[in-house]
Amino acid sequence: MDRKQALKELKKQRRDYNDDEEKNFISRFVMTIGLVLVALVGLYLFIGIFITHTITFDKEKEEEKVTTIDNSTILASQIFDQSKEEYYVLVYNPEDKVNDLNNFISLYQNKEDALTLYKVDSTKKFNSNYIVTEDSNKNPSSYNDLRIISPSLIKISSGSVSEYIEGFEEVKNVFKK
Repeated sequence: MDRKQALKELKKQRRDYNDDEEKNFISRFVMTIGLVLVALVGLYLFIGIFITHTITFDKEKEEEKVTTIDNSTILASQIFDQSKEEYYVLVYNPEDKVNDLNNFISLYQNKEDALTLYKVDSTKKFNSNYIVTEDSNKNPSSYNDLRIISPSLIKISSGSVSEYIEGFEEVKNVFKK
């Protein structure tokens, strides 16, 4: 082989090598982008399924997440602000298993002549300023005068306290009537 032909062959090999290198670069770039996308989708699914639990494959659990608004639960500072003329306000701990008033509340609310019953959760931080363990005020005129022992049942008539009942047994007896 003479020199000219060898140079031609070398140039051809160099051109082929450059074309192959360019094709390899493009294919590696596409492959890298694909792998990054697969990793991001995998990370999203992992976080959604195992960490935040926002992705579920169980239809029953999705249907259970129905939001309900409970207009019967109020803050202690709202005791005197209700629109009804006459109503009860029950201040209690709804998670107290020893003094469970929930069954008695249900029985009372199913009665025909039952007054509207508003509930105040005594464990909530918003209500802690008004909940005491002793020396309650049995005749408060506004929410500033409230000092309530949990559980207590307060009957409000025309914006003022008409009846104040303290203690689990006494409140239970009112609901039994």
